[in-house]
Amino acid sequence: MRRISSSSRIKCFTSANLLRPGATYSPKVASLTFQRRCSTPLTRPLLAALLFSLALLCLARLPRSDGLVAPSAKLLDLQAKLLSKVSDAMPLQKTDHCEVVGGDKHKFGGSAWYSEESPNFLTGVSVYQRKATVGVDVWMGPSYNVPHSLLRIEECEGDKFNVMCDMVARGATPIGSDPSQLEKYYGDDRIQWHKGASKLARAVQLPASSSFYKRVVSSPMLLQIGGLEFEDAERLATEHQDFFVASASAAQQIPARLRGSFNLRDDKIRQFFYRGEVEENVEEFGADLGSVIAAAQTGPVAEAYVGGGS
Repeated sequence: MRRISSSSRIKCFTSANLLRPGATYSPKVASLTFQRRCSTPLTRPLLAALLFSLALLCLARLPRSDGLVAPSAKLLDLQAKLLSKVSDAMPLQKTDHCEVVGGDKHKFGGSAWYSEESPNFLTGVSVYQRKATVGVDVWMGPSYNVPHSLLRIEECEGDKFNVMCDMVARGATPIGSDPSQLEKYYGDDRIQWHKGASKLARAVQLPASSSFYKRVVSSPMLLQIGGLEFEDAERLATEHQDFFVASASAAQQIPARLRGSFNLRDDKIRQFFYRGEVEENVEEFGADLGSVIAAAQTGPVAEAYVGGGS
């Protein structure tokens, strides 16, 4: 068998033969290249496969356009339905918080902060769109020992969707030290729900947040899966929201003497969450806009929001 010289191999795999700036991959051109440079019957199939793989790798490494991508109509409709589930059980009113911090509208989306019309259950609800991502985060108040609800859905290429949802543990005691809390919000039924979601067809586990502060806030029930069909994403988001609303509606008020400790821990949780939002959004959008988006999406907390608004 004829040996192929090093120079021939280099010519076969040079970037000029793969993808020139502004050019696209052409199987026909690749085939002609092999016929001229690598014509032996045994080496041609192997090198053709290698060249095609390298071409795909080059395409994957090309920078993707950072255009002004917005959520689809069906995703915005789902977000509205998820918000209405909360509002139906706990009537809400929109505040001016996001307008005050400048995050109600921006080039990549916008945010709104809602409070209860008659304060009882909630600190507030954050509703936002950011590029092709929508979110509905519900922060409980100190009168009820129900986990906070975080829910985010991202639309991806190929009409696939990522879902992130969590029930953030609260209170002055560690999550595993109160059996009643485990049974209510992190019991076998929720564990099986989590396992079922993770085993959906074509579902992939998404990596944990790069932010230490976001990971501190997360509970063991954090679900982060991607590659979902819209119907699966819609079902998971709806089931999560239904579980949260049912849990809050059935909860009993805690004694007034315990609410101070809840307030202290909730303040710290939301400060951690805010720091995580700053890290993630500044990395993606820059310091100025990223900080505004983080403050708007977190809602009014001592560290995220100072003065003004309501």
